[in-house]
Amino acid sequence: MHVTNRISEFIQDSKLDDYPEEAIQAAKTAIIDCFGCMLAGSQEQLARVLIDYVSSEGGNPVSTAVGMGISTTASNAALVNGATAHALDYDDITHVSKTHPTAVLLPAVTALCEESNARGRDLLLSYITGFEVACSVSETLSPAYYDDLGWHPTGPIGSIGAGASAAKMMNLSKEEIDMTVSLAASQGAGLRQNFGSMTKPFHAGSAAASGVVSAKLVSRGFTASHNAIEGEFGFSKAFSGGKDFNPDVVLDNLGKKCYLLESGLEIKKYPCCGSAHIALDAVFGLLKGTTIDVAQIKNIEVLVDFDPPRSLVHSRPKNALEGKFSMEYCLSAALLDKKVVFDSFTDDRVLRGEAQDLIPKICMKRIPGNEGLPSWMEGYNQLTVNLSDGTTLSSRAFRQTTGALRGVTIDDVDRKFLDCAGLVLEAGHADEALGLLKDIESLQNLDRLMDILRGIAK
Repeated sequence: MHVTNRISEFIQDSKLDDYPEEAIQAAKTAIIDCFGCMLAGSQEQLARVLIDYVSSEGGNPVSTAVGMGISTTASNAALVNGATAHALDYDDITHVSKTHPTAVLLPAVTALCEESNARGRDLLLSYITGFEVACSVSETLSPAYYDDLGWHPTGPIGSIGAGASAAKMMNLSKEEIDMTVSLAASQGAGLRQNFGSMTKPFHAGSAAASGVVSAKLVSRGFTASHNAIEGEFGFSKAFSGGKDFNPDVVLDNLGKKCYLLESGLEIKKYPCCGSAHIALDAVFGLLKGTTIDVAQIKNIEVLVDFDPPRSLVHSRPKNALEGKFSMEYCLSAALLDKKVVFDSFTDDRVLRGEAQDLIPKICMKRIPGNEGLPSWMEGYNQLTVNLSDGTTLSSRAFRQTTGALRGVTIDDVDRKFLDCAGLVLEAGHADEALGLLKDIESLQNLDRLMDILRGIAK
């Protein structure tokens, strides 16, 4: 069986009963988390630019732009909601594909679910199906795709996952699913060079929209190849730089692994690049038992489980967005403020003198002996703080590598959702939305949920 055919078969046959309860609960929790991120992200300048654009385009207003007070076309809703979900870099990540999965998958399936008046159970199953496909396809790619070639993994892999989710939501035939996946594969894109600008979250929105567009076009008779993943000039080879790829792993893994368990969903505690999170955990672990006078810091070395800079491309950030992709600033904010929150990332906070003085004292290196090896293999970061009096302080934090839901508890995510929603919604509406989301598989449609999430004036 060809790889793309196997993907199509899996998508068509996928049932909610195929997945363990732990995986389903993690998916539901990630959906709650991502809608919270959309609401918070809707307050960013990026959202205003996008909503002005899609409003000027017109079209059939069938799907909600979360937090923006309007509806738009399904593809434009996917674009806006994907971008706002990723705008603050507060959305989840997953280990195998090294992507932000929910910021792509959820906007695509929500837009189509609203348009077709489908059930919450259909949304949940389509989300899970796309997640499994995206992770499986990601394992066909070379290590260079993730580390050296400049791709933002969320963009290309996200397009595949969104196409899979959209095809499931629209109940397409196997032949149509083949072509939807292939058409989505041709739209995969996203460059790490754009990190620290509005274009990084656009990658998530564009991937979500590409899945919707692909499924809708194919359902109308648009054609694509039936082997765009594994073909001689296909996705796996092209995005791997032409070597060290293996499309056949899909035949071994898809439907045999449960990626929701094996790859997991890591919910973010800090609104910044995930590559800084383990080091931040190390800082806060150190601060629990130690008072550090920042003025006495001579230098800081942070050993990481990837070859720097990877995603942390701004060692000397000059604005808020660049600060989110700066290990040096993120650690400075943690040490200066004893927290990393929304307000850590404003231009004024990044440019304050204390932070700019501390930033050059921080040096990020790969854990010695592992230079050039794939990212995340060590599974820990280590922080060493050298003080001017000769004192050395050290802390190590580990990457959680087991379980479907990682880094937080369900209660943590509920609190995070309400915190994010509070930027847009009245408390009563936020509580009602959370209640609906926690029972999403029982919803007969999304009408009431999206009426709330559209944004009701406070």
